[in-house]
Amino acid sequence: MEGERAPLAAGDAIPPGSLLEPDASAGNYSITILLPDGQRILYECFSHKQCARGFRAPALYRRPDAFAADMLARIGAVLTRRNQGAARDAHQQARLPRDEVLAVLGPGNRVEVSGLAADLPNGRYSCDVRRLDSARSRQFHVAFEKRGPFIHLVVPGAGLYDLTIFDSLNTPRIDLFLAVVRPAQGAGMARSLNRAEALLEDWNSNYQGWPIHDFQRAYLESLVLGLNRLKREEVNGAAREIHRIDATAEPLFFPKPGVFPGDTAVTLRCATPGAVVHYTVDGSEPLDNSPMYEAPIMVKGTELTIKAFASAGAKKDSAVVTGIYRVRP
Repeated sequence: MEGERAPLAAGDAIPPGSLLEPDASAGNYSITILLPDGQRILYECFSHKQCARGFRAPALYRRPDAFAADMLARIGAVLTRRNQGAARDAHQQARLPRDEVLAVLGPGNRVEVSGLAADLPNGRYSCDVRRLDSARSRQFHVAFEKRGPFIHLVVPGAGLYDLTIFDSLNTPRIDLFLAVVRPAQGAGMARSLNRAEALLEDWNSNYQGWPIHDFQRAYLESLVLGLNRLKREEVNGAAREIHRIDATAEPLFFPKPGVFPGDTAVTLRCATPGAVVHYTVDGSEPLDNSPMYEAPIMVKGTELTIKAFASAGAKKDSAVVTGIYRVRP
């Protein structure tokens, strides 16, 4: 990120409007930026010239509520922790239904598990259990029987667990992330998890591709472990006014991206004399052969994402900028 010396890693927080640039050794790359108002932006580059442009994280079209910012801060803290080597081993049953469940530790370390596991037919099952926040080894083929609307398991204690549930034919059925907490913590954590699940589902309905299960697991992990850290705590959506004198000025959107009551015409302008603006409206990265901007772009229906860059003579191309426009239904 311009103005920072350390490279960015998965889970790092960046202020909306920040200019992101590859380092000198970067080749092809892709990066997904997830913003606390629900926006999900994918950037990719496939050539040296394209990679050298860099891109600017979009500003927020609305101020996120405090819960959304806190949720992403917690998720980011877990991802950063994993990058630093303190994370659990990579483990995921390919193509199995995934679920995340919060359970309260009962007498005899017995827990009641809801969700997908509770939807299984009554019968005999087994599970492989791996505790994530302890050095204890994995337990294999722990047998249990489902006889009602929930399944009941006995666990070593409060903590985080990865479970793979098998049916009586030893066929894997569910990849389950289980957070077990003490009764005093249960109600508050359940409210937080329910709100996070609803928020992520809503965001994904507007901007497809949010890693819902990965984020719900990271959020649960943050609640249990008490992680909550935002490295660069700026969530108010104010764009940074940073301009590179050796590069073409970045295209500006008029009106600014946001939510509008009806169809809207969007104009692109560039302050560099003689600059040519290339843009896309399908979410892909604009290239040298992408359409040149010549007339206002109409936003009709519900949403349009405009990505654009400008080039002018011997100057370096501008960074790619993104504008997300939504029309109220």
